[in-house]
Amino acid sequence: MKKQAYLPLLLLALLPLSGFSAAKDTVIVASAQLIGPYAMTSPYMTSEKNMKQAAFSTDEYLKENRGLIFREQTDGSVQHDEALPAQNGATTLRLLRFTLRTQRFMKPQLHIRNLRNYRLYVDGEEHNANTPLQLPPGETTVNLLVLTKTEDADTFRVELTGDGLAGLEVNAITPRFYMQRDMLLGAHYGNPRISPCGQYISYNITDTKPDGSSTTKTYLKETKSGKTLALFNTNTGISWMPRRDILYTTQQDARGRILCLKNPATMQETELAVGIPEGYFRISPTEDYLIYTRNEEGNTEPNGTKRIIDPDDRIPGWRTRTALYRYDIPTGRTERLTFGEHSVQLNDISLDGRKLLLSFSEMKPAQMPFTRTTVIAMDAYTGQVDTLLRDEAFLGELYFSPDASQILVKASPGAFNGIGAELKEGQTANAFDYRLFLYDISSKQVTPLLPDFKPSVTDVVWAAGDGQVYFGTEDGYNKSLFHLNPATRKVERIDLPVTYLQSFRLSTEEKHPNCILTGQSALRAREMFLVSAGEKKPKCERIGEIDFDALTQNLRMPSQHEWEFRASRGDTIKGFYYLPADFDAAKQYPMIVYYYGGCSPTGRYLESYYPHASFANSGYVVLVLEPSGAVGFGQEFAARHVNTWGDESSDDIIEGVRAFVGEHPYVNAKKVGCMGASYGGFMTQYLQTRTDIFACAISHAGISDITAYWGGGYWGYTYGEAAEYGSFPWNNPDLFVKHSPLYNADKIHTPLLLLHGTVDTNVPTNQSQAMYTALRILDRPVAYVTVENQDHHILDWKKRMAWQQIINAWFALWLKDEPLWWNTLYPGDCFDRTSQKADK
Repeated sequence: MKKQAYLPLLLLALLPLSGFSAAKDTVIVASAQLIGPYAMTSPYMTSEKNMKQAAFSTDEYLKENRGLIFREQTDGSVQHDEALPAQNGATTLRLLRFTLRTQRFMKPQLHIRNLRNYRLYVDGEEHNANTPLQLPPGETTVNLLVLTKTEDADTFRVELTGDGLAGLEVNAITPRFYMQRDMLLGAHYGNPRISPCGQYISYNITDTKPDGSSTTKTYLKETKSGKTLALFNTNTGISWMPRRDILYTTQQDARGRILCLKNPATMQETELAVGIPEGYFRISPTEDYLIYTRNEEGNTEPNGTKRIIDPDDRIPGWRTRTALYRYDIPTGRTERLTFGEHSVQLNDISLDGRKLLLSFSEMKPAQMPFTRTTVIAMDAYTGQVDTLLRDEAFLGELYFSPDASQILVKASPGAFNGIGAELKEGQTANAFDYRLFLYDISSKQVTPLLPDFKPSVTDVVWAAGDGQVYFGTEDGYNKSLFHLNPATRKVERIDLPVTYLQSFRLSTEEKHPNCILTGQSALRAREMFLVSAGEKKPKCERIGEIDFDALTQNLRMPSQHEWEFRASRGDTIKGFYYLPADFDAAKQYPMIVYYYGGCSPTGRYLESYYPHASFANSGYVVLVLEPSGAVGFGQEFAARHVNTWGDESSDDIIEGVRAFVGEHPYVNAKKVGCMGASYGGFMTQYLQTRTDIFACAISHAGISDITAYWGGGYWGYTYGEAAEYGSFPWNNPDLFVKHSPLYNADKIHTPLLLLHGTVDTNVPTNQSQAMYTALRILDRPVAYVTVENQDHHILDWKKRMAWQQIINAWFALWLKDEPLWWNTLYPGDCFDRTSQKADK
């Protein structure tokens, strides 16, 4: 299927391409791996034709045996021009497999000279042999499923012809380059869990196939011995009781919904409650009640009309509210705990089961900040309420201390009237730069717990076993795990064998908690460890079935290096870069620059959504910069995101690119491209209005008109509390207009590719459409590609692969002067690549 079948396009074809030609080449496939041969038996015939009056055809064997293309074990090989006779006088089935490796996009024609009946599969997908292959950089697997009848004289004679096939390798035996497919395919860990007392662990392994399909297995194991107690061939969510190493599940029978407990040691089941309500619930630590969260629909209006009663009322589901209910296990009765027009959230339950920590937020557009949160403690049995905090801003998650005398609050530095803020005069704290605060219930005093602490807090656990707080962080371009003693306020980093923590869970009831975690590093992925997090010197044990070293032993990995530079304002801007596996410092390479430019730093890990390592192994230097405004580098650094809309961030990127190119002579300064998404997509567009150092640029879901996004994006004006706190189109028009790329479109001369999912609920598609229209009117080199039925991220497997090809083809066109890939995707689309920019 051609990409255009599911990618509606808006493309600008400008001036003719400069000439490109190469000598016609022929490449012979000298050999292929063999699976088979299999002599196929003929079916017993009750009649010559079936009920559809069709005769039996041996071609059915080709249709029914596609699964052979996924078989790894082979039975031998065949050579060029070798005969493939029928076996034992019977129709014979074989699979012939070979690989094609290239470091640039190629489009050869495959010639299958002397096979009468076959089906051709390229990377798992059936392919028409009359259509040229499309080989992206990396290795492609070709399978020929061949059916030879007794009268056939089949031989293996396969060739490839085309222009510019120099460098195409058939059945290469040297280690191949690590590419994007290596990131995505195969086994990955997910959902690691450890029981409260640490006796058991569970996790999933999802195996992704070349066609994007996947299978998942769930493992339940004994922690100390590693013995597998249960293996489920499905994605089974394993849930533990709050304070015991007992599993719980729900089942259904004639009595209704049943809450069942299972002892992992014996696998024996008992019933805790029968006839419980439907819906999501949380079990009390004392196991005598359940707290249910239920949705309650708001009112609707007749005749398809809707009066918008709040700026967010346009968002689907905004009128739905959540209420809490308590189900008493001993008596089986259900009672409502909350009622009203505000959604109430259950944050925590005290260990003695007595108190519920609840909160609700009110959105009031006429106040600053827009959202205020009230926090209450409710007696779970009597319903008596104690209001702890009222109308507080910038609050995140809330947690009871083990004795329920204090509350741990995750919040931004602007919370509690800025008691934890560490900013320069005139700065406003970044609302996404999270810290920890301790609220004492009796004294009502708030204490900041992380003074002079640069990382931004992510996940938090207050362990009952040792009374300590464990929390994950965005720690610059890494993700780290820390330990906090609430009594002494001492904070310590826990040394981990990974630099980028993806997920962790603690055995909260142990005196010295253990932690199961997954993570990555710059050149390693698919790692899972058991860590004695509660010990002074943590022990780390690699666990699980995935062996990353074995997966990559025949792959050539790129190299990764840290880099930083001194910005003109006087501080240090950090980053890192990848070099190709076959890097040669005597050569010159094009470079791709990536950044987010907003609140979250770009993580330094291998298997990323934007595949930096794969870009590098495609022949680029890949530079990742962490510009001003990103969290994880300190409060002052993060606060540069507020009321700047790209000024300091773009300064850092422009200075950083110039500094890096100046320090690294192997970078071709005339062939530097850049890309970013969301706020980074805005940054891509904004950069092109300020500099001419880029040879091309890519903006995915980028913001071109800040005012239109502020009013039209689902989270536009609420996100504005972080991006432009206190500024509005009427009191700071310069920020909204002069910083919008759309109002500076005449300054853009860099070839720009705009990408957007058609159902993006964060950044509306008109942001790309407006910039595309402007650049068309200005007669500038621009292309716009929309991805059907995709949101802010491109997640559908085939569409994601096509989207990534478009990105690769754009860079190849402008940074490598290789138009074949782009012109294959969009025949007839032409750009003048010799004079794309004018002086600025």
